Amino acid sequence: MLDRPPGQGWAEAVFNVALGIGGEQLRTELERILARLDLVRNVTSHESPEMAIHTAAGRTDPLGPALIFLVLDELRPSALAMLGETDLRSVLLVTRTADVDLSQIVRVPSAGILDAEDLTTYAVRDCLERVAIGEVPIPARLAQRLLTSRPADTRRPPRLTAREREVVPLLVEGMSNKQIARRLAISPHGAKRLVGSILAKLDSPNRTFAVTRILREGLHTSRAPAREPRADDDPHPAAHHLLECQHTT
Repeated sequence: MLDRPPGQGWAEAVFNVALGIGGEQLRTELERILARLDLVRNVTSHESPEMAIHTAAGRTDPLGPALIFLVLDELRPSALAMLGETDLRSVLLVTRTADVDLSQIVRVPSAGILDAEDLTTYAVRDCLERVAIGEVPIPARLAQRLLTSRPADTRRPPRLTAREREVVPLLVEGMSNKQIARRLAISPHGAKRLVGSILAKLDSPNRTFAVTRILREGLHTSRAPAREPRADDDPHPAAHHLLECQHTT
């Protein structure tokens, strides 16, 4: 068991996992790993992303949020369209992290990324624990590429409203929509709308790449609403969201 943040329990971090993986070997290996983790309540396994998305989206279980594992190379436009219509959190499995096409990754809304070629029990557990506390786990090599890459065209900084500028540093902290709503004293629907607007203006399909652009272009200098500091606060949250690697040994 990895060390948990002080005061952090897992009562609300037991996932109902759906696998949407066509490759039998990878699917079987993940089933084996997930069956050994106490963060996983149950696992449903499907040979297509579409079926996994349909199953997870239709499930309501107060004992654990749904999390879906998908493989980048297997995602078709139909699956992407289905995923975009849900609030599902997904873990994206990628190969060739050192040279994978970044334009493919940005199409997929994901809560984290795993190296499909280097799966271990430790790596999967670490990924789930980070997703559970609002971080965005990502392999170190891929994170480095995202932070150092430059868009092909020169884009102007997005025009954000005053309220959106308040949300930006909260995204960098890794807050969920519910946490943002509480911080700003607005409804969860209002927080979701603000986050969606920011992602659209940043031309980012998910938080991973929104935070990447925010950090790369220095868009996170807006002042977030103040709160009392906690003993377990990370003094450098942005670096941890994108540069902490998936430990595999």
